[in-house]
Amino acid sequence: MKRNFCFVLTFAMILITCNNPNKDVEENPYEGAWELTYSKWVFPDTIYEITQFVNPSVKLLTKKHWAFVRLSEMNEVYAGTGEYTFDSATYTENIKLHYNTSVAGNSFGYKSSIEGDLWKISIITMLDSVQVEGTETWKRIIE
Repeated sequence: MKRNFCFVLTFAMILITCNNPNKDVEENPYEGAWELTYSKWVFPDTIYEITQFVNPSVKLLTKKHWAFVRLSEMNEVYAGTGEYTFDSATYTENIKLHYNTSVAGNSFGYKSSIEGDLWKISIITMLDSVQVEGTETWKRIIE
């Protein structure tokens, strides 16, 4: 009887371990709250580089959704939201709503790396028929 119980218990543990739905799920390093600490966007005729933020941008990421909000120096609210995907070196935003309505409905893939509490992204893309290069650094907000 004891031997049967041990066998059934061992078999049950193997079955549960093998069928664990979380076993193969990749950990999501993006999930959480982030604050923008550096931003540089290069357009053909203008460079926007920000290192000191009077009104910081905050980006919140769940398992598959992102949203950001920023209050400008002129008290204008900039915001956007959508879903995202990622792999080892690429973070892609699928934009559903955005203050710049011309980008809503588009997807943008960024080269991406996370080291400690810093998340660095960069992109070269076309916006309104113009090539734009962007680099941003985000710092994880830890409570």
